[in-house]
Amino acid sequence: MAEKFLVRAEDSFEAYEIERHETGVRVRREGEEHWTEVELHRVGDSQLYLLMLEHRPVEIYLERRRGGARATIGRHGFDFKVERWRPQAAKLAAQQVQTGLRRITAPMTGSIIEVRCRPGDQVAQGDVLLVIESMKMNNELRSPAAGVVEQVAVANGQRVNAGDLLVALHVS
Repeated sequence: MAEKFLVRAEDSFEAYEIERHETGVRVRREGEEHWTEVELHRVGDSQLYLLMLEHRPVEIYLERRRGGARATIGRHGFDFKVERWRPQAAKLAAQQVQTGLRRITAPMTGSIIEVRCRPGDQVAQGDVLLVIESMKMNNELRSPAAGVVEQVAVANGQRVNAGDLLVALHVS
């Protein structure tokens, strides 16, 4: 029998089913038919893990946090929380995702090379808010939803670390 979990990442949430069986573990997003075979192996005593998805390896650096973790895959970081699925939890998550203040944080360490928004600006989902340079690559950070910029916490040329607040966005 499959267990259900609600995974919250930044401004979205998904329900996943995990099924343990005699030959391993498989996962699927709620509502999908296809199951994905998965394995997770820790590398030594580090926070580095090897995730096998359908027998293909993916390196993940996991920093466990209360109720969730920060996963770094390559140069991309993701904060997420995991809880057992309950109908009430799914309904609450949907309400929280739709409105309120959203904190947009740095997905990686780098330097801000261009800020394209100011407090009070109305932005649409997908608008570029700023550009961060990391490892000699420019990365556009886009708005996760339509809203009003409440705060811009960085300036051109500023150095940031992964997880630092960049922009606060009010979504109504």
